[in-house]
Amino acid sequence: MKTFLILIALSLSATCFAQKDTITTANAKDFMGKEVVVLGKVVSLKLATNGKSTNFINLDKPYPESVFTIVIFNNYLENLNLKLADLKGKMIYVKGTITTYKNDPKQIPEILNPVSIAIKTDE
Repeated sequence: MKTFLILIALSLSATCFAQKDTITTANAKDFMGKEVVVLGKVVSLKLATNGKSTNFINLDKPYPESVFTIVIFNNYLENLNLKLADLKGKMIYVKGTITTYKNDPKQIPEILNPVSIAIKTDE
């Protein structure tokens, strides 16, 4: 049953990743407060270690030159059913609401605890 539910969730999340619905990291600031799908390449990761609970994924440019960051708390990772380390170097689709740290418009746009993440497959 669990496998069946996972397959349904994956198939439903795949439908939300139509190319016409995606934005790039470069224009993410134009969609502040909106739920969107962002397409970008995972160029760096900072995974939670030593009792910390926050993971950071940078798309298109690594920290400290980041242009877009995905922030995921450890307790939220179970919902995504994936290993973050496997994303390094991959093009991914990320669905979530565009925000910034402390809602400061001068900060780098981010998605906090995304609805879904999917690796882009060559079509």
